[in-house]
Amino acid sequence: MIVTLIWVIAFAVILWLCLKRWEASVSGVLDKLLPDALRSEDDRWVWSPAIAVLGATTIVRPVDMLMTLLIIALLALVGGKLVCWAMKRIDFH
Repeated sequence: MIVTLIWVIAFAVILWLCLKRWEASVSGVLDKLLPDALRSEDDRWVWSPAIAVLGATTIVRPVDMLMTLLIIALLALVGGKLVCWAMKRIDFH
C-alpha cells in the first residue's frame, strides 16, 4: 500500500511539473527528439502523463526500469544488426 501511495504522489508531482513547465522545457526537448509522425496538436496531454508514469515507476522500481531499458536496448541492437545483415544479402538488381 505504501508503494502505491508513493507511486501516486510521484505521478501527481511529475505530471504537475510537466504540465506547468511544458512551454519552457518539455516541449522543446520533445520537438528535438520526436519525429513528425509522433507529434500532434495535443502533445501536452499525451506526453505529460506518459512521462509521469515512467518517472513514477522509475522512482518506485528503479531496478525493474533499468532491466527493462537494458532488454529493450539489447533487442534494438540485435534487430539493427539483423537488418544490416539482411540488407547486405539482398540483391537490388
